[in-house]
Amino acid sequence: MQRVKSWATRHYLGLLVIIVGFSLLTRVIRLDQPRDYIFDEVYHAVTVKLIARNDVRAYEWWNPPVEPNTAVDWLHPPLAKYTQAAFVVLLGENPLAWRLSAALTGVIVIVLTAKLAYRWSNDHLVSLLAAGLASLDGLLLVQSRIAMNDIHVTAAILAAIWLYLEFKARQPAGQLLPHGRHTWYWWLASIAMAGVAMATKWSGLFAVVWIAGWETWRTLDWLIKTTRPSRSLFTKWLTISIITISFLPITIYTAAYSHMFLQGKSLVCRGQEVDQGKCYCDQTSSWWVTGLSRVLPGQRSNLEALESRGGCKRLLSHFSELHKQIWWYQTNLTATHDYQSRPWQWFFDLKPVWFHVKYYEDGRIANIYAFGNPAVMWGGVVAVFATVAFLVRELPKPRLSGEWWQLATMLSAYLLVWLPWQFSPRIMFYYHYTPAVPLLCILLAWWLHRLMTWRVAAKPVGRYIIGTYVAACLLAFVVWFPHWTGLPVSPEWMKQIYFVIPSWK
Repeated sequence: MQRVKSWATRHYLGLLVIIVGFSLLTRVIRLDQPRDYIFDEVYHAVTVKLIARNDVRAYEWWNPPVEPNTAVDWLHPPLAKYTQAAFVVLLGENPLAWRLSAALTGVIVIVLTAKLAYRWSNDHLVSLLAAGLASLDGLLLVQSRIAMNDIHVTAAILAAIWLYLEFKARQPAGQLLPHGRHTWYWWLASIAMAGVAMATKWSGLFAVVWIAGWETWRTLDWLIKTTRPSRSLFTKWLTISIITISFLPITIYTAAYSHMFLQGKSLVCRGQEVDQGKCYCDQTSSWWVTGLSRVLPGQRSNLEALESRGGCKRLLSHFSELHKQIWWYQTNLTATHDYQSRPWQWFFDLKPVWFHVKYYEDGRIANIYAFGNPAVMWGGVVAVFATVAFLVRELPKPRLSGEWWQLATMLSAYLLVWLPWQFSPRIMFYYHYTPAVPLLCILLAWWLHRLMTWRVAAKPVGRYIIGTYVAACLLAFVVWFPHWTGLPVSPEWMKQIYFVIPSWK
């Protein structure tokens, strides 16, 4: 095993370049195909073009469709659309332009997977295995070839977790405040990147919660282990951490709408009158009226009268009203879809999303399915169960090992970007699982690395098992590549391979 590890260390950079190069090639080849919109590009790409044209309709919810059978995507924060719009400005309004940002971000996801895996494990072999497995996954590949925001939020979440682990690695044991100027940079950078994730998609909030959770634990650990903890030091760090974790992401999120504000939309209503496009009349009671009415139920009418101005209880800025509209839509959507799924189905790779189909005259069919590599995903299932079993088995011990905390850190990140979807009030799709896949690959790489030492009758069979498994992942990638990228295959091939499990169709 030591020879394998040293070999991975010596050739780490070269092997990582090969993995990244492979990822780039598979993401950009035929990226302009198909020429028409794929799945949610009828929302995202249309809105990207509006932003590239500096069209104010990109942030308005009341307009008719800009193009037939499309709609404007005002439901998500605009940060990912800015990068997509930049390529549209440079390359024109074509599929390559609006998908190129996702493709390049998909490559960045592979790099971040490698960096996060190395910082977490301090092992080059784990890093290479994690990046290699992620590069072979179909869900990451498909989301890197479509103008949506899921691969962008994945990159931001990975970056936030990696930066936080860099901060912890530089923080001396037993010290509460960040040690030195550079440690402060890592701390602030991790929080800022979590804010970038939020400004890409609301699910980026998972990164903020994960950092806040582990920082709370670190603070409590300091209180428990310090003989005479300084109250002033604790108060200082508590204040700093709450302010940075709360306000820095919110500030970045709000700043992400700068393009909208520059177009004349309001952040705060400065006047006292309704001004369509800037300030809106809201007939619902403010939070303070609702709260006081519970304490003083007999005074509700007086409180509402105090709040109302000419029949308008309060004025909402365009920014506030937009988010009110988003929240209403997300919590009241009752639509159904043939390819909607539940989070437990994502875990077992059971319910893909059908993005595109094209029928050829010779009978062949080209599909694009958002679907994970079965070999990678099912290996990840084993890795998750093995991780949970290890953590539970070690829990009764009087002192938890560094290995326990290491696995708990990564498992918590994986679970936090996956399990909360179980409580979503609206329909969900497999692509919501995208941010969890790199973290799953890291856990799987760790267990493969551990398997390396397995011997049978003094023979090192572990490395052969790993080699066989990685080869199976590569073979599955080759087999399913047409299914992920819209290459035509025969109906018989589809039926016997791609649809062998009924829910895959």
